[in-house]
Amino acid sequence: MRLFGTAGIRGPINSKITPELALNVGKALGTYIDHGTVVVGRDARTSSIMLESAIVSGLLSSGVDVIRIGLVPTPMLAWATNKLGNAGVMITASHNPPSDNGIKVFNEKGIEFFLEQEEELEEIIFSKSYKVAPWNKIGSVKDLDLREQYIGEILDYVNHETKLKILLDMGNGAGSLITPYLLREMGAKVVTLNSHPDGHFPGRKSEPTYENIAYLSNLVRELGFDLAIAQDGDADRIAIFDEKGNYIEEDTLIALFARLYAREHNGGNVVVSINTSFRIDKVVEEEGGKVYRVPLGQLHDGIKKYNAIFASEPWKFIHPKFGLWIDSFVTIGLLVKIIDQEGKPLSEIVKDIPQYYMIKKNVRCPDEIKYQVIEKAKEELQKYLNDQIKESITISGIRLNLKDGSWVLVRASGTEPKIRVVVEGVTEKRRDELFNLTYNLVNKLVSEVSGRS
Repeated sequence: MRLFGTAGIRGPINSKITPELALNVGKALGTYIDHGTVVVGRDARTSSIMLESAIVSGLLSSGVDVIRIGLVPTPMLAWATNKLGNAGVMITASHNPPSDNGIKVFNEKGIEFFLEQEEELEEIIFSKSYKVAPWNKIGSVKDLDLREQYIGEILDYVNHETKLKILLDMGNGAGSLITPYLLREMGAKVVTLNSHPDGHFPGRKSEPTYENIAYLSNLVRELGFDLAIAQDGDADRIAIFDEKGNYIEEDTLIALFARLYAREHNGGNVVVSINTSFRIDKVVEEEGGKVYRVPLGQLHDGIKKYNAIFASEPWKFIHPKFGLWIDSFVTIGLLVKIIDQEGKPLSEIVKDIPQYYMIKKNVRCPDEIKYQVIEKAKEELQKYLNDQIKESITISGIRLNLKDGSWVLVRASGTEPKIRVVVEGVTEKRRDELFNLTYNLVNKLVSEVSGRS
C-alpha cells in the first residue's frame, strides 16, 4: 500500500488524512533526516492547524528542531526550506475540495521528495521504526514570519517597477498573504477579490480552471484592467486573463517565459513536460535555444541533466536561478515585466506566440493492460504516419513529432485507469484528422486487448 501519490499524501480529512497519520509522518521524517531542522507551513484549510500540531509533535519526538512559518503558500514553504531547513513539510491539499487535506514533504533544496525518498518514509511508517529522542534531546520550536523577506527576494530577482492595473482573485487561499503585497511593492494598482484566507473557499472552487473563474473575463474588460490573475488554495498555480478578457492558454504562458529566458541567455536549454505544445520549441529555437522534454513530474531531473534555464509543466513554472521549486509569485512578477518590456497589451504580446490547435481526451483502460495498449498504439501510429514522422519520443508513452509541427501523444495516466490522448495540429483540420486517427485507434486497441485478457 502507498501513502504518497503524485502530489504528496492527499485525501478526505479524518478518514484518510488523520492526526495519527500526520503524527507518524512527523516521526518518520525526523527519523529519516536524523538531526537538524524541519520547516513547517500550512494553508488556510480548517483542518490544517490540527495536522500541523500533530506533525510538529512527531518531529520533536524524534529529536529534530522545527521552524513554524504559519499560514503560507507552498512556494514560500519551499523557499524557506531551502534557506533554513534540512527538510520541509507543507500541510495542503492544493486545489482539492475544502473537506480534503494533505501533506507534502520537501528536501533541503526546496524540492518535493522524490519517489525513492517517499518510499523510505513509508517503510519507516509501516514498520514503525521510529527514532525516539530521550527527554533531554527532544527538539525545540521557533516561530518565524518570513513574508517580508520572501517578497523582498522576489522583488530583487524580478527587478522591475510597473504601473499596470491588475485584478486578483486569490480564491480565499494562502496567496492572499503574498500576491497583492508583491504587486503593490512593484508599483501596480491592485484590486483583489476573495483575498481573505478562508478554508471553506466561500468565493469559488479552489482550482482556477476556466469554468471556476470565467466571470473574471467580463470584469477585466469592463473595468479596464491590464490583466487578471487567479490562484489556487496553496498558490502554486496561476491562471491569466488578458485586458480583453481572453483566457491565456497554459502553453502560451510557458512559451512567453521560455522566450524571455532564451533571449536573456542568447539561447540556453529549456525543459518542459512531454504534453506541451510545439509553440514552445518554435519560440525558443528562434532565440537560439533548445527544448528538451521529460515525463510529467520529472522536471528536476531534466533541469539537472540539461542545465536548464527554465522548466515547466502546464501551470507549473520553475525558475532555476531563483530556486528549484514551482513558484507562481516569481512567475507573476516576470509576467508583469514582460508586458511592460514589450510595451503593448498582453493580447498583442501573445499574438507573437505561434498558435496551434490542441485537443486532449482520455480513454478508459484497465491498469493491467495500459502498457500493452500503448505499445501496440506506438507500432500502429508509426506505421500509419511513417513518412510524416520527424522524431519519436518514448520516455512517457509515445509522442510522435511530425514534420509539419503537428504531434500526437499517447500515454498512461499515473493516477487513474485511463490512457491520455493529446494531439496538436498546425491547423484545426490537421488536428481533427490526427485526433480521429489516434483516438479511434486507442479505443480499438483497448477493446482488442481487453477481449483477449
